[in-house]
Amino acid sequence: MADIVFSDGFAVTLKHYYTTHQIDCQVILLPLLLGLGDIAQTNLLETRKTLLKIRNTHERHDDTDEWYQSILAGLKALDQAIIEQKPLRIWWTDLPDDSCGFAWLCDYLRDAQNQVTSVHVPLILSYEQFLFSIHSLGELSTADFAKYHLFSGEQPLLRDTRIAHSYLWRDLRKDNTPLRIMINGHLMSQPINFYDRFLLSHVSPVDFKKIPEVIGEVLGDGPSGVPAWWYRHRVDYLISKKALWYEKTPQQKWGRVKLRNLQN
Repeated sequence: MADIVFSDGFAVTLKHYYTTHQIDCQVILLPLLLGLGDIAQTNLLETRKTLLKIRNTHERHDDTDEWYQSILAGLKALDQAIIEQKPLRIWWTDLPDDSCGFAWLCDYLRDAQNQVTSVHVPLILSYEQFLFSIHSLGELSTADFAKYHLFSGEQPLLRDTRIAHSYLWRDLRKDNTPLRIMINGHLMSQPINFYDRFLLSHVSPVDFKKIPEVIGEVLGDGPSGVPAWWYRHRVDYLISKKALWYEKTPQQKWGRVKLRNLQN
């Protein structure tokens, strides 16, 4: 059995769970970040390099090559699992990166002869009489597999179903709008400024607010699955387009912003 996941944090947790319980299962990580950016190019991996460069600009990371190599390693492991006819199990949620990764993988596996199953993990989990929300699979601990009976959600992913999701993925690539998001159970494309409304709702037209504070509030109140660096990228864009006033402060390297009065 090979498990396929799109979250590096969840990959670590799943591997630890298997080690602890002495279960012989392979974990294949494919951190493709397909909810954001260009997906139309023939070489999909090159588009991921471009997206990672944007991320690195705002997070001061320099791991583009490492991330790229992890994707290549995941694809190599997946291809080998297909050749060996290993049973494949896909873990995903309604978060953009997961749902897009799932659609892409259905396209990749549309003609595979392997036994394929999937575990669709809800973002709101129930335990006894309580409900708990998660923002990513990476938040789960090894104890949560039993607590929420996660493996019981495994369902067959038949070829006809894979083909249906494959058509969805091809439609998304053809459209190639920069953002993809799950709305009312439907994965669809959205314009690049889709998340700006959540960002701007936390900026005052009167008082300046520190940029990290704005982004922190949006991450807490806005849609799940959107990384902080994407909001920082959009803040820079909105400043350049004069939608936001920017004030540099000696104490804060990111500075502060407030809404600009467009009538001035």
